[in-house]
Amino acid sequence: MNTLTEAQRERVLAMLREGKTLRRIEHETGHRRETIAAYGRRAGLLDGGVVHLDDRRDATTLCEPHRETIADAVAEGTSLRAVHADLVREGFSGSYSTLKRYVRTRLSPSAETTLMLAA
Repeated sequence: MNTLTEAQRERVLAMLREGKTLRRIEHETGHRRETIAAYGRRAGLLDGGVVHLDDRRDATTLCEPHRETIADAVAEGTSLRAVHADLVREGFSGSYSTLKRYVRTRLSPSAETTLMLAA
């Protein structure tokens, strides 16, 4: 495993906490996905297992307590990136992808929501 400086490690871990994908972090930092994943596992932010399709039900579990906040923000036209950032500040542990999946499957997606998700 490559060794990251403390500043690099903190940046990678912050990006993982924001819900960014390993590929995205690799692209933004130049560090290999394997290295990023290893640091994420050590910090308890990633597990070592493979994500199964059944695990996607977690979107409902994680997002449902915030349903009203999410629905209001989407109705106001707030981007999901901004909604996710606000929820994370409030202690939300789900990723951006989890939030996006929840909005697509649990909230009635309108044409505006679909356009927002594509952006």
